[in-house]
Amino acid sequence: MKNFTRLLIIILIMICLGPLYPYWENFKKFEISDSTASWGTFGDYVGGVIGTLFGLISVVFIYFTFEDQRSTSKREKFENKYYELIKLHRDNVAEIGIGRDFGKKVFILILREFREILPLIKDLNIKLSLHLDSRQIIEVAYISLFYGTGPNSTRILKKSLSSYKIHFLDDLVDELEKFKEVIKIKRTFKYVPFEGHQSRLGHYFRHIYQTIKFVDSQTFISAKEKKEYVKTIRAQLSNHEQALLLLNSLSKLGRSWNNENLIKKYSLVKNLPEDFLDPINEVDVKVIYPQIVFEWEEINIMSETIISKKINLFWNNFHIDISKYRKI
Repeated sequence: MKNFTRLLIIILIMICLGPLYPYWENFKKFEISDSTASWGTFGDYVGGVIGTLFGLISVVFIYFTFEDQRSTSKREKFENKYYELIKLHRDNVAEIGIGRDFGKKVFILILREFREILPLIKDLNIKLSLHLDSRQIIEVAYISLFYGTGPNSTRILKKSLSSYKIHFLDDLVDELEKFKEVIKIKRTFKYVPFEGHQSRLGHYFRHIYQTIKFVDSQTFISAKEKKEYVKTIRAQLSNHEQALLLLNSLSKLGRSWNNENLIKKYSLVKNLPEDFLDPINEVDVKVIYPQIVFEWEEINIMSETIISKKINLFWNNFHIDISKYRKI
């Protein structure tokens, strides 16, 4: 807007001076008049032309001032809702609890559960000769984590995995029920695992999705600005939250993340440390999202650049020293 204002001022000056040129061109052969009537005619000419132009420019100024105010009002409304959504996210995280634990500690416990469910699915895959690929195994493990088993949860779990063979689902439920107490003791959980987290993760991921979608859908914000706003949202997520977000996106429960291309577009799992998820036994994040430049990759690139510069500096100094000796 500032650049436009400067340009408009320059145009205004040119417009003011412009009408004087044809007048001067036509009457320059005459001497400057000392007649009030002539000066009055000149004033009428200048006032008529420039006054009309000033009126037009005033309308243009009013229009652009209105547009600027409307744009500012839009951004204020957007940012008010944006920061309100971030506050709601923080409140949601603080209220999430399992047993005696609340807040971000809960996501650590949920990821530990996933890491106990995953080997059970792999063993069943081999035992029943199902030939599930790695993506299917991850999906089954995550959906089992999400719904768990119980009087109502088992029915929902089987319904959600209805595309798989029924005997596999029966064995899956049996395995989860059988190992509940074993894993509780092994992991020293203060609650019974494998009973599902849909009441925790369902609301949590819906809210994050709607918040990021809200930023992404704004038409008056540039792509670069959107990434900065989403970066602030991403900064709210711990490593365990980003890991669960990635696992969610690999299941049909999180299909919207990939349908809308939000994880790739905004690098939502960028801050996961290298091998935070085991690339061999769990998920290779670089295979899943090769387009994302992870934070650990940036650090490695930066370190390599620094080392390369130091080596070049050393060799440059070394050649200078050799040159001195040759002269001697």
